[in-house]
Amino acid sequence: MRDPDKGGTILVAKGGEDNGYGEDHVLRVAIENDKVLRDVPEGVDAIHATGTVALPTGGAIGTIPPGNGLVATGANGTVGYVHDAPRDKPQEQQAHAGVLGVGTAAAPGVFGRGTPGVVGYSQDAARDTAWEAEDPSAVCGRATGIGVRGKGGDGGVRGESENNFGVEGRSTLSSGVRGASEQSSGVYGEGSPGVFGLGAETNNGGLFESEKGAQLRLLPRKTSRLGPTVPTTPEAVVVSELRRGPGLPKNGHVGEFTALEDPSGKCTLWFCVSDPGQGPARWAQVLLGPTFDGRV
Repeated sequence: MRDPDKGGTILVAKGGEDNGYGEDHVLRVAIENDKVLRDVPEGVDAIHATGTVALPTGGAIGTIPPGNGLVATGANGTVGYVHDAPRDKPQEQQAHAGVLGVGTAAAPGVFGRGTPGVVGYSQDAARDTAWEAEDPSAVCGRATGIGVRGKGGDGGVRGESENNFGVEGRSTLSSGVRGASEQSSGVYGEGSPGVFGLGAETNNGGLFESEKGAQLRLLPRKTSRLGPTVPTTPEAVVVSELRRGPGLPKNGHVGEFTALEDPSGKCTLWFCVSDPGQGPARWAQVLLGPTFDGRV
């Protein structure tokens, strides 16, 4: 029947049976036996819905924006299953989503392709189309809280790349990436090297702090028994008023280590022993034992 208030065509279901409405749907569109022979290698879709395209009126009303292909409202706005996935009505009643997509182990429940492929905003976050267009991301999430959150038995979030970062985190006023764990490492890195830190300008490549323990722990490799020991006097780089030592940061902080290599390839280790005060920070060379050739 025609909608007397808004125009268009409406389909109304009325309960006529003694126990109310007997079916679980108002309209069902299907193909006999779910199969049909065609002369092209394509299946047959159940419903095609196309909304209007933008219409410039040339008048005071301006351009009428495009319409939607399908608008659905319910416990879930739209529910979609791939062929091999059985319908799960309890899941539908539990989800309460705008779009519920159900797939199988070999087929995704929801598939998106575009630039970006899928966009998600929290209820209180305003849309930012410039941010969406910054890079061709597959999934973009934006919120006043967490943009994207994942939880899984084999990792919460996984990122993979052939020639760039697997996971990238950026921040202006805080850490780019934060890792936390109750019973294991906050951040675990495996690679060549396992973890790499680059300090911009005079900043540190890595910063380690502990409430009660050592700031840094190096797990020693097992080795054979070391040889006998003898007293030794290591050679120190001369530092005096005439020879002021290497150029180390005057705004250094106690506990900082730095390694230096001179033009001949000789490497020395230096340690900051006092913060800047009446003068610049103070540094001292870490004296080492005699050198020897590596064998493994």
